[in-house]
Amino acid sequence: MKYPFEKHFLVCIGARCSDPERGIERGECIQAELKEHNKTMKRKATVRVCTVSCLELCDHGPNMIVDDIVYSHLTRETAREVYAGVMGDGPPRDDLQLSEEEFRAGGSAALKK
Repeated sequence: MKYPFEKHFLVCIGARCSDPERGIERGECIQAELKEHNKTMKRKATVRVCTVSCLELCDHGPNMIVDDIVYSHLTRETAREVYAGVMGDGPPRDDLQLSEEEFRAGGSAALKK
């Protein structure tokens, strides 16, 4: 059987991306809002907005991965803009992609692997 979903938005809800000090701009709030937006857009049958426990990119969070691309330093608003760009509802937000240079300059655990 072919997996029935066309897109996955993987939102990090790890300790630093969902630090309570971030208030409503933390990973768990971003994921909840995107999930509700996806439902409102009637895409629940083909698009999933999921959580991941940690992407090991803590220095750059909150983070989200879509189609093997990391989007970083997100807020609820910018995450919705990424969703719109990926889904063709708005312009792409390539400026929110984590750059190789920023990744290499950070101290994320993913870099050390």
